[in-house]
Amino acid sequence: MTKLSICIPVEPGNPPPVYLATKLLRNAASDIEIIVAPYGDTCADAGDLYALAEQDARLRILPPAPLDISAANLWIGTVAAVSGEWVTVARPRDMLEPDLPQFVEHAEETVPGIDAFGWNSFQIDADAPRHISQNVAIPIQHHTMSIDKDDMLETFFQWKDSSNVPKMPFGIYHAAIKRPLLETVLANSGRLSWLTAYPQYEWAARTLIYGKTFGFSFRPLSAMDIRPFVPVAAPSAVPGFPLDSSIGLTAVVAEVQARMLHDLGIEWTGFNDNFIRACMLDCMFVHNENAFEAKAQAYYAAICNWEGGHFAGSFRPPYLAEPPADTRRGLDGRLLMVNRFLGNAATAQEFFKVARGLVAPVSIVRERPDELVISQEKPTALFA
Repeated sequence: MTKLSICIPVEPGNPPPVYLATKLLRNAASDIEIIVAPYGDTCADAGDLYALAEQDARLRILPPAPLDISAANLWIGTVAAVSGEWVTVARPRDMLEPDLPQFVEHAEETVPGIDAFGWNSFQIDADAPRHISQNVAIPIQHHTMSIDKDDMLETFFQWKDSSNVPKMPFGIYHAAIKRPLLETVLANSGRLSWLTAYPQYEWAARTLIYGKTFGFSFRPLSAMDIRPFVPVAAPSAVPGFPLDSSIGLTAVVAEVQARMLHDLGIEWTGFNDNFIRACMLDCMFVHNENAFEAKAQAYYAAICNWEGGHFAGSFRPPYLAEPPADTRRGLDGRLLMVNRFLGNAATAQEFFKVARGLVAPVSIVRERPDELVISQEKPTALFA
């Protein structure tokens, strides 16, 4: 059985994944299959991609999905076509470590019984302003270790130490799950499942609920292409729940959590100070004043409509006309801070190409244990 299936759904607005597929297939011995799932005509003019598929049987391109299919169902149709032992998903502008199958094998050796594998991933906005100094954190540790499920449940569902979304390196997007876990997630889908325009967060939540053994690589294994949030007018299917995907990304994740737990007969308890801070950050990441005001008002209205508006007084996001500068460079604890445009890299794929030269290759990771003492902090505090 193939070690790793890499699924690439090509949603509207995305180019054909020619670069990504080419890089992943360059090593003829790599134990992978790549499943490309076009939405409509997104790959209609991708002659280079179809030529690559003719040359390498490890690349399969599915028939175009119908135009009325949801993003969540496009993903489900893609993963349904895999034959690999492990499954991961990336988008066309993202980048994955070409040696990822070997890192998966190393995780299996290091964390017995692992069925969910996560890693640090660079998050790169290709449109980030160059005139504002920014950095990217590169972990200097490269070990893989077991992560306690209870810690992850608290981190994800209680929004512990979160940004505008919870820290959650597990799931299927820029993470991998074993085939039996994939089948368990799909078999336990209910009436309210997959009603989201952002399926990566539902896969994360369901992986956390149904996964048993979690392993995490501190060594970054991918780079995500970060795009501006696009609101989707879709009221929550949970009766009376005030947050939905028309507001912002924090609301998207909260709605996924609440809907999935509701389907399981569990009450969502995520409305707390951590969550209010995440809502404020989601507003603060908007640097157009009118758009900021509209988002802040939408969040405030939703917060007022939950538990009698108990947390409304805590919601006071300040407006920032532009992202704050971060001039830190060099070592900062167990992180190496580098210029966001290191090597003049603008895109996620360009950045990963440069950063890959600064991290340990798979041969070092597998043959030489991390010589740094593992921090006594909870590992979730060290996710980059």
